[in-house]
Amino acid sequence: MMPLISIIMPVYNAEEYIEEAIKSVLNQTYSNWELILVDDCSTDNSCNVIQKYLLDIRIKFFRNKINSGPALTRNLALDNASGEYITFLDSDDFWEKDKLLNQINFMIEHKLSMSHGNYHFCNVNRKVIKSVKTDRKISYNDLLKGNQFKIMTVMLKRDLINSLCFENIKHEDYMFFLKCLNRTNFSLCDLSKIDSYCRIGKLSVSSNKMRSAFWTWSIYYKHLKLGLVKSVYYFAFYAINGFLKYR
Repeated sequence: MMPLISIIMPVYNAEEYIEEAIKSVLNQTYSNWELILVDDCSTDNSCNVIQKYLLDIRIKFFRNKINSGPALTRNLALDNASGEYITFLDSDDFWEKDKLLNQINFMIEHKLSMSHGNYHFCNVNRKVIKSVKTDRKISYNDLLKGNQFKIMTVMLKRDLINSLCFENIKHEDYMFFLKCLNRTNFSLCDLSKIDSYCRIGKLSVSSNKMRSAFWTWSIYYKHLKLGLVKSVYYFAFYAINGFLKYR
């Protein structure tokens, strides 16, 4: 029996894209998964869209009582996850049908606690704008020099993240993955495949580069407490890598 994979999906006003995200899970060639959706007090039709899929017993649906943001929403999903492996899919992103099968086989073959993947940026109409290839092996110190991960490409063993949670800060995913890599030697990528799609559109909060830079600095200096010299050192790498990535 292949291991159970828990898929964490926070939802907030995602009626335009969430059906495509859910269908990309349902279409997976790997079938031993559970999808945990948590709605963060959406004011649109997202919940009604989700209701159509709840006949599948692999899909679990929870609602926050108050709007809490993506970090606390993911934490609620993690608290209700039963899988040996954990992965993430935001409600405006989607996967190729072999994504889970390819990644779980890769992790088992290489005895990994953490893996990541390459990905495509696409527009609202699914047209690929840019394909991004990450480093094959990423350590804690590598990740400090700039976040190469997109959350929908990361898969983790559950025992790696026991007692870890997303902090209620900006770039909460970056901080979470830094904490993960502080517990394991590295994350490994299967460079031969690109099977995840990150949609750039009105639901994206990462397109503002100035805000992103400020949030990254805050992680170095305020949350990780690296001190001024180390924070400047890693921020310089972040700035250079960002320039090379988007030029």
